Amino acid sequence: MKTWNISLNYPELNTKDLKLFDVFTFFNGYLKIKRSYFEKLSKAIKMTKKYIIEKGIAKVINPENEDWTMNPWMLLLVKDNEKENPFWFLIKREKDLSGTLVAIGPKPFVDYNSSLNNEAKRELKRLINFIVVYLNKFNCIILLPNYLTF
Repeated sequence: MKTWNISLNYPELNTKDLKLFDVFTFFNGYLKIKRSYFEKLSKAIKMTKKYIIEKGIAKVINPENEDWTMNPWMLLLVKDNEKENPFWFLIKREKDLSGTLVAIGPKPFVDYNSSLNNEAKRELKRLINFIVVYLNKFNCIILLPNYLTF
């Protein structure tokens, strides 16, 4: 599997580098996320203290070892409160304010999705939607590139 390497500069996390796995192998393409999803995510951030947004992405290296840091990235670091399972989503925002799911992690989450075969796409879509619907079920840190000013 192809990997994306993400370097973080976010003190609250004890890990500095993350390895995420390209989703192209699951879907024969990349999953498009509608603009309305990000509007719902923005509302979720304002509604609960379990969701925070911060700068923290220092560097993004694609599977071909090219530096893609200057793209408009979002890294969702999500933890299920009941099962204590973490999962990560690397999303590239597009000019039309939609997004493209580029990579997922950590490895156990990737292995689980690999075992689903044809159901992986539907399961990932469902999980991504659950993040904005069931706010009490998850803790979520949304990291943006460090070069942004806000």
